[in-house]
Amino acid sequence: MNLIAISDIYSDTLLIQEFISMINKSTDKNTAIIIAGDIGIKTTSKHYKHDVNDIIFSLSKICKHIFYLPGDSDDKQLEIAVSNAKNLDRQNYVIDDGEVKVGLLGLGGAPTHSLRSTELSPYLWDESLPIIAESLLTELKINIEKVAQAHPDYIILVTHSPPYGIADRSKPVTLREMLVLEDILEELKEGETKPETKEPTKKTPTSPRHLGSRTIRNFVKYYKPDIHIFGHVHKEGGKTETHEATKFFNVSHLSPLPYKLTGRKFLQIKITNKNIAASFDHVILKRNISFDEFIEKYL
Repeated sequence: MNLIAISDIYSDTLLIQEFISMINKSTDKNTAIIIAGDIGIKTTSKHYKHDVNDIIFSLSKICKHIFYLPGDSDDKQLEIAVSNAKNLDRQNYVIDDGEVKVGLLGLGGAPTHSLRSTELSPYLWDESLPIIAESLLTELKINIEKVAQAHPDYIILVTHSPPYGIADRSKPVTLREMLVLEDILEELKEGETKPETKEPTKKTPTSPRHLGSRTIRNFVKYYKPDIHIFGHVHKEGGKTETHEATKFFNVSHLSPLPYKLTGRKFLQIKITNKNIAASFDHVILKRNISFDEFIEKYL
């Protein structure tokens, strides 16, 4: 069974077309594509629904199954009318290719403490409130128990947020700050004049800290899914960790920032009844690209 996992696309439809072109050149048949949230940006995009539907529809053509869930920048009620696309948020599914059976469950959104400002993030939850944390934990427990009843060979947990303390260290940023930086890069790409230099303003130093969810971490420590896929914390994108029986993958390396200059990666997982082989080696950036083409395409 071949799986591909990505996240934090932010309505970048051109990137997805490049991604699809690369995937189509592979001789491996993909069983499923997993999107761990932030497919679009609901609060700032005029064409949010169109972009998200276009991304899901395009990806659905190159795999048998596509599983997605909304991230903090998505509509919580995100639903896509594509026959082989399933919303994994607070749901569970089992897929069987005849050789190996895999169970999946998911949780969308992100904890409020992972962002400095929440104005552009419609899908957040405050796990510092016991009633919220208990509700999230209960839904995860119900779904993993349902998956377990099918006796899968492996169980995959997909969340937008990392678990607390695992591939989640970063400085909290706002989505608005990301958009501003992206605009600056676009202006430089188009050859526009650099903004005037202003006197630097003093800012309170912000040390990297854990932005992940304690609720998710508690769940993972107890139930120990075989694989945990997540995004959200871009600074840790492409990072892999293994703790006890669980392999953790932060797949936010597809995000436009900060990987515009270094290439963007996606996770590929090959699962057999004997083992799990995963790699971030596939980079969405031509290795033999000329310097001039690199400047034109990525700056």
